[in-house]
Amino acid sequence: MKKIGKMLIMLILSLSFLLTGCGGYKGGDLEEEYYDDGEPYNIVYYMYYNSANPPQDMEAVNARVNELLKSKLPNTTVDIIPYIAAEYTTKVTAAIVAGTKFDICFTSPEINPYLTNVQREAFLPVEWLIEEYAPVTAASISEEMMEQTRYEGKSYAVLNEQIYPRTYSVRFRSAATIQKYLEDHYNGITTDEIYTVLNEDLTAFDFIENYLVWMKENNYGNGGTIHQIDTASTLQNYYGYDDLGTGMGTPGTVKISDIAYENGQYKATVVNQFETADYEEMLEFVYKLKGEGYLNPNLGESNYDIVAENNWKPGYLTGEAARLGSPMYFTTYIMGTMNAISSTSENPARVMKFIELLRTDSELHNTIQYGLEGEHYILDDSNPNRISEFLGTGYNNSQFGWGLGSEFISYLQPGQPDDLWDQVKAINDETEVSPLIGFLFDPTPVDQKMADCRAVTSEFMTALQQGQYDDMQTALANFRQRLKDAGCDEVIAEKQRQLDEFFASKS
Repeated sequence: MKKIGKMLIMLILSLSFLLTGCGGYKGGDLEEEYYDDGEPYNIVYYMYYNSANPPQDMEAVNARVNELLKSKLPNTTVDIIPYIAAEYTTKVTAAIVAGTKFDICFTSPEINPYLTNVQREAFLPVEWLIEEYAPVTAASISEEMMEQTRYEGKSYAVLNEQIYPRTYSVRFRSAATIQKYLEDHYNGITTDEIYTVLNEDLTAFDFIENYLVWMKENNYGNGGTIHQIDTASTLQNYYGYDDLGTGMGTPGTVKISDIAYENGQYKATVVNQFETADYEEMLEFVYKLKGEGYLNPNLGESNYDIVAENNWKPGYLTGEAARLGSPMYFTTYIMGTMNAISSTSENPARVMKFIELLRTDSELHNTIQYGLEGEHYILDDSNPNRISEFLGTGYNNSQFGWGLGSEFISYLQPGQPDDLWDQVKAINDETEVSPLIGFLFDPTPVDQKMADCRAVTSEFMTALQQGQYDDMQTALANFRQRLKDAGCDEVIAEKQRQLDEFFASKS
């Protein structure tokens, strides 16, 4: 009787897939027919490979992963299909549009765009699956974080565990030179401590300029050279503008420090970030550096002494990255790294179990991140959780731990502190969560106007932040007018309407 019952359930399940067409599951609530039947299943995983070149040794790494799965997740194999960063969105989008069957893919607001894929019904809702098959994952995602991933009441992706708040920083080409500067000017503090000396009399821009001047005067490096001031990163991570999930290239942001709480409800004004005094202040600094000969966008990458565009975190580029701001939560970065289950998956429960393993099993996680011990890396004899050396280029996804379930079980890399992950967790826990967290903007009413605005920002933003225009004020005025012509006011009004509704629902 049990066998007949199971066959009947599987028949019903098969018919349900047929009725929904080749696109697979088409919405509604996931019910218990999506249980794991225990039968052999092969997971097809489109993995983001954070490198410029495809891995040469993927086959050997994949074989090792399947060996591990024999005991960790019986009757399961996985085909890992890596796509490099430059092609990931294009390749996965093509598979989705074609109705190709697969099980897991990486998604974020901009990489393999989350909301676009949810609206085309490419992903399964996952909350029931997380609760049932990924208890550790479920326990580690707060309701606020889960709310950020919900569209029309349902979450369609699993958040990876990483550093969530972002902090403005700069990256120095020479660790030795910045340490010399800090010894001469700040009694030998570390780059992690630079923010402690910043105050109203010494801004991040002051620090950048002072360092460039010192390099030029002392003939260090290339005499003090900078490529640009990344205005998107600086507006967001330094000045504190939340892009409301659409990217800083789209008009319509909220300055977190300007959010008010009145009569039991939060209130915030959505503004065009390109019309703010903060944006203009940045551009004036860009053109000041250009006029003094420090900014030159035409040099080769290795010739720049400083890059003012990185997001700081403990142990990242140790000795080279300096924190120049305080950590803040932003809507986009909460969703910056997620794994989704394809609506074409034929065993979403098993797939969720695999996602749970990525988050909890360090052996599996680090094999997919770093490859094979002795072939792609060497572990430190004194610390079995630290890599002492990377070997060759056959496989190295070391910069993608944040996309493989949980960065907190990644091996430490050379130079990173022993308590790195404790530091990161402390930042997550101690940073005040913005009232905007949980707001997910639906761009459908203004999607064409947003696209038109992004075309304008693509034309002007980079040129402005690299000081390419002879007359900054004329170019800025032209930029602003072109955005209005493209419909930025309508985009901002729609963001304001949805944000007001969101705050009202929380009061």
